[in-house]
Amino acid sequence: MAYKKWNFLVLIVILIFSGIGNSVAENLTATGTVFLDTNGNQVKDDNEKGLPGVSVSNGRDIVQTDANGQYTLEVSDDTILFVIKPRGFMTPINENRLPKFYYIHKPHGSPEGLKYAGVAPTGPLPASIDFPLTEQPEADTFKALVFGDTQPYSMQEIEWLAHDVIEEIIGTDAVFGISLGDLVGDDLNLFHPLNEVMATVGIPWYNVHGNHDMNFLATDDRYADETFERVYGPACYSYDWGPVHFINIDNVNFYRDEKNNPRYASEVGEQQLTFIRNDLALVPKDQLVVVSFHIPLTEMRDVKELMNLLGDRPHTLSLSAHTHPTG
Repeated sequence: MAYKKWNFLVLIVILIFSGIGNSVAENLTATGTVFLDTNGNQVKDDNEKGLPGVSVSNGRDIVQTDANGQYTLEVSDDTILFVIKPRGFMTPINENRLPKFYYIHKPHGSPEGLKYAGVAPTGPLPASIDFPLTEQPEADTFKALVFGDTQPYSMQEIEWLAHDVIEEIIGTDAVFGISLGDLVGDDLNLFHPLNEVMATVGIPWYNVHGNHDMNFLATDDRYADETFERVYGPACYSYDWGPVHFINIDNVNFYRDEKNNPRYASEVGEQQLTFIRNDLALVPKDQLVVVSFHIPLTEMRDVKELMNLLGDRPHTLSLSAHTHPTG
C-alpha cells in the first residue's frame, strides 16, 4: 500500500484496560460550576444541578467542587482551566470528536510572530466558567486505540492515513483513542484535516503534544505549544475512564541554542510535576494509572522526579512514541 512506503511510525495498539483495585499579569480568581447537562445544550439551565466532588485544575492546582458543584481557582493571563473527567461522565466533544473539557484564558492572545496561528485574545475573565458533563456507562474492562507519530507532512500523506489505516478501524469497539504526539510533521495547518480524518473512526480522541507539533518560531517553551492549545486545549491534563486514571503529559521542552536555532529536549518540568503530584493525591493508590507522553522515559531529563511520584503505585503503565528507526 502507498502508505507503507512512508518513513514514519504509526503505532496502532488496542489496549484492554481493566481496573485493578505575553507577560503574566496579576492573578485573578476564576469561579464556575461543573453541572449535569441533562438536555445536552452545554449551558447550565436553572433546573440543572451542580456535581459535587469533581476535580478542576488550572494546570497546576486542583480543587474539587463543593456540594453545589462550584469551584474557585487562581488564574493568570496565560491559563487553561479544565475539568478532570470523572468515571461515568463525559465532556462535550466537537465536530471532530475532540473532547471539550477546558476554557482558555489568554486575554491578550498568543504572542505575535508565530508561524502558525495561536490563540486569539479571549478577553476578560467570564463571571462564571462552567463545565457541562453528561452521564455515560463505563465498564470495568474496555478497549482504547493508541496511535504514535501519525506525522503527515502533506495532504497526500493524510490521504494515505485515511485510506490505509483509518478505514480499517472504522466501527471499532474501542471507546476512545489516544495519539502520542507528532500528530503532524511540522506543518501545523494540517491539524484540522488530520482531525477530520481521525473523527471518522467515530470515537472521542485525546492528543499528546510532540516535537513535530511545535511552533518553531516561538521564543521559548512557553509559546511553542500555542497552536496545539488552540486546537486541542491543555498539553498536560488527566481524566478517568472506567476504573483507570489517565494522565497526558507534554515532555517536549523547546529552547533556542546559543545561535538562536530552535532545539528541544525531553523534560516534564516543575509545573507539570506539581500538577501530577496534586492529581495523584486524589487517586487511590491501587488504581491503575496510565501516563502518556511523546518522548520515551529513557530520554527524559527529569525521569527520576516523575518516577518518584509514581514509584509507590503497584499498577502503572506508560505509553510513548517518538523513536521510529528504519532498517
